[in-house]
Amino acid sequence: MQSWLKFSRQYAAVFALTAGTAVAGCAPAISTQQEVQMGAQYASEINRQLPIVQNPQVHYYINQLGNTIARQADPRGIQYTFYVVNAPQVNAFAIPGGHIYVNRGLIDRASNLSELAGVLGHEIGHVVHRHGIEQMQRAQNAELGVNLAYILLGRQPSGVEQVGLQVGAGAFFARHSREAELEADRVAIEYMIATGIHPRGLVTMFETLIAERNRTPGSVEQWFSTHPLTEDRIAQISASLDAIPASRLNNLATNSQAYQEFRQRVRQLPAARQ
Repeated sequence: MQSWLKFSRQYAAVFALTAGTAVAGCAPAISTQQEVQMGAQYASEINRQLPIVQNPQVHYYINQLGNTIARQADPRGIQYTFYVVNAPQVNAFAIPGGHIYVNRGLIDRASNLSELAGVLGHEIGHVVHRHGIEQMQRAQNAELGVNLAYILLGRQPSGVEQVGLQVGAGAFFARHSREAELEADRVAIEYMIATGIHPRGLVTMFETLIAERNRTPGSVEQWFSTHPLTEDRIAQISASLDAIPASRLNNLATNSQAYQEFRQRVRQLPAARQ
């Protein structure tokens, strides 16, 4: 059987072609309905290619947590769906329409509820503020330097892969700009507070990833290839938190028994079949 990485490479070329067609044929402004329809189409294909965890308890928890945050975040009434990918690499990404993917490798490193909620809030922020849609619209009639294989595999594609991947310039998963990342950080803080979760986990999660990058860069390469993260960015998040009145942060949750049980369940899952 082919490995899931090979499936991902095959899918990347197909996705790039179909995304390019969708972008070329859409109006200058993509409506919420169009966004949801496109997101559902691409999520369906992604879910056939990536090793999505099928454990009902894992699926229930990640969707319960994610949708609790999303209800505070997105006034459009989009139905969000969250997926755990059975991959040890650290990564998370969102596609327009409310589909958010988190690798088990990231959950393994999220030591408490607040840290995972920070990542989910950040990815929800990309959807709410339509950063992926903005990338698609800017990519009309142009080749993107970043493509799906680079996003999922954390590397540049080979020459053969590049031919197929660059045909479609509208891939959803292009690298977000620094401005988009900062906006997603900022709104994630507000989403977490509204949900009753302490936003400090956004900082500690990023600090954990930077520390791991300094020790063993390859283990978090996927994350940093798609989420430009620097000490300065963490400092900005910390400054934003320090500016919040302490009264707003009192009694917010940092961890829960339910989260620790979920994390342990994810850590005990068998590896994806190769």
